[in-house]
Amino acid sequence: MANANNETPCCIGDRLEYGSMGRELKVGGVDMYLATPKTPTKKGIVVYIDIFGWQMSNTRYMVDMIANNGYVAILPDAFQGEEPWTPTSDWSTFNEWMKTKDPNKIHTVADAAVGYLQQECGVEQLGCVGFCWGGRAVHACLVDRKDFNCGVAFYGMRDKDDEKRGLLNAPGLFIFGGNDPVIPLDQVETLKTELKKSCKVDYHVTVYEGMPHGFAHRKKEENDKDAAAIDGARLEMLKWLEKYM
Repeated sequence: MANANNETPCCIGDRLEYGSMGRELKVGGVDMYLATPKTPTKKGIVVYIDIFGWQMSNTRYMVDMIANNGYVAILPDAFQGEEPWTPTSDWSTFNEWMKTKDPNKIHTVADAAVGYLQQECGVEQLGCVGFCWGGRAVHACLVDRKDFNCGVAFYGMRDKDDEKRGLLNAPGLFIFGGNDPVIPLDQVETLKTELKKSCKVDYHVTVYEGMPHGFAHRKKEENDKDAAAIDGARLEMLKWLEKYM
């Protein structure tokens, strides 16, 4: 993802070879990927993409993981048919590309996903999870909406000068890597300060030491430290969802 205040694209990292267990559908003109648990549930999660789009296998793997843990999980194409960023895209064009993809304007797509979960899947409790660009979308939903019970933002947040960033309407978990050049630790500290000052609901910020941007869904486990951080971040996400849904 891009630094929220200095737009540069992140590297794609490791891509998973993964076939996925869900299905694709179209809701209100928006493409979506849906995964359902084996046991019926009234709990649903909207998952928001990173800059590499809704078809990326790594993100679908996370959607399936959430579904396997007892939630109906839906991944909308937040770019609404526009081409996602690719590893071969011209970095010099990234600022222009990002201008049409404001994560704070996620709400039309969110409405479509939420509506499908509620009307077609019988969902009564809602959560949101997002990665990178989608982490910023989660932060936007927690600040601007009141229909989500909780949210988990991986390595993404609203701009540091956004006066609303600490005003969450539902409990939010923010997960970062300690060695992330895209979101440096001073920005994480600024977020902590704003949450401490303004937030009236539960929140938590976790930094995984030595981990790069994208580690929880775009990094292979090369050693025990990687495995501990990746598994730890994913488990932390699941525990947060379970706590508030």
